Amino acid sequence: MKQLIACLLSGLFLLSAFSCKVEQKHKRVLTLGIRHESNTFSTLLTKKSDFRVLRGADVIKGESWADVFKNADIELIPTLHAYAWPGGVVERSAFEDFMSEILDSIKNAGHLDGIYMDMHGALHVEGYEDAQATLIQKIRDVIGKDMLISGSFDLHGNPSPDFVKNINLMTAYRTAPHRDGAETKARAAQMLTDALKYGWSPHIEYVVIPILVPGEKSITEVEPLHSIYAQIPDIAKTEGLIDASIFAGYCWADLPRSAMRVFVVAKDKKYSAKAKNEAIRLAQQIWNSRDKLELDVPSGSIDEMLIKSEEYPDKTVFISDSGDNTTAGAPGDNPQVLEALLRHKTKNALMAGIVDQEALNKCIDAGVGENIKLTVGGKVDYVFGKPLEIEAKVVFLSPDSVMNTKRGAAVIEIDGVKAVILNARRSFIEVNDFEDVGLNPLDFKIVVVKLGYLYPELRDIAPVHLMALTSGFCNLDMRTLPFEHVHRPSYPLDMDMGWDPTR
Repeated sequence: MKQLIACLLSGLFLLSAFSCKVEQKHKRVLTLGIRHESNTFSTLLTKKSDFRVLRGADVIKGESWADVFKNADIELIPTLHAYAWPGGVVERSAFEDFMSEILDSIKNAGHLDGIYMDMHGALHVEGYEDAQATLIQKIRDVIGKDMLISGSFDLHGNPSPDFVKNINLMTAYRTAPHRDGAETKARAAQMLTDALKYGWSPHIEYVVIPILVPGEKSITEVEPLHSIYAQIPDIAKTEGLIDASIFAGYCWADLPRSAMRVFVVAKDKKYSAKAKNEAIRLAQQIWNSRDKLELDVPSGSIDEMLIKSEEYPDKTVFISDSGDNTTAGAPGDNPQVLEALLRHKTKNALMAGIVDQEALNKCIDAGVGENIKLTVGGKVDYVFGKPLEIEAKVVFLSPDSVMNTKRGAAVIEIDGVKAVILNARRSFIEVNDFEDVGLNPLDFKIVVVKLGYLYPELRDIAPVHLMALTSGFCNLDMRTLPFEHVHRPSYPLDMDMGWDPTR
């Protein structure tokens, strides 16, 4: 009997051990994200209502990065993922609400093996020196120092040393204009999956490059950055290394952490020297090419660009109102280009668009086909813009079903110029944005968009693209902006500075 009991106990022990072993193989990863590009010069505060917030199953629906974890038999615990269109700094209460919810979710999640952060990298919050660093430090306070954290980023992020010291794996977009957002997120997921599978202890080396460069001068499809970014895949395949990223940075943030950066992620600290050498090598190439970081399209004042557009009589000319670039955080209500179009007596032109809820409401009250007097723009950007008084005809109104949403709009016509008046701040970055208001951009001689570089879909169809160097919170000349807090010296604020990436 004693032998039988001993055998039973032994069997139960082995069964228990086997169960524990199986349980240990089952990995669980929690996901979170607060993505925002914060323009510290802008007068437009980004509020909680500006964020699109997803939770639970809605986060991972149709996402390729989620499939990476699923295919590795890793259970996902998706928590809050919040995203807002670029704008001014984020209101403190919004960030703190998001952070509190994320931290509570982590505390209540049970056993975790890793965390994936879906970030932009240029978040800035009122009252915080570095909100991103605060967020990840508070996460570390809950999970401890050993759990792996992986993150995906826009290459226009500015992750600080205080942030980076608490993350294990990070990767950024490799294209500007951005074409690889989904690919980058999937790569961050795969890096975390592989690190958990193979037991890596990732280590990050990086170099901060003292350059402030707008996205329009750091396009990866043209030289000098095209050849530099092209080296990244080979670096990622190097023995002992996992990934490399070049952050062009976000220049319209007057913060000490605003700069270009190179990050190289190694599988273990023993490969740190190799990672550092690769980071230095890329950083030196970028520094050596700093005076070649220029616009890839003709540029000048709006008046000069309207005159230049006459050189292309049979082509649609896209003109970027770069100073009021809503994709980089500007308010989008500066009417300076509309005034120039009317002053030049331009015909068959489209201004897409101007944010002005008050003017839109007057269009709605008047109705399609009616002539009205309007005061357009200059209500949010009161630094560079001023209201423009016009007489116009209402030619289009969004359906009632969308008029009160962010996609609500009116189209007005003034002396041969059509202008889209928007209910809320958004950008015309795809053809369907024009189709929403019943327009085809290629039907016009001139199309003005409140962008810097054209987003991929428009870039691919635009016969001609010109850059108007307009005034605004996204001015492309760094030397005209009132920087007070960026680290100095920094190029091009200090044109004659020297720099050595090895120091």
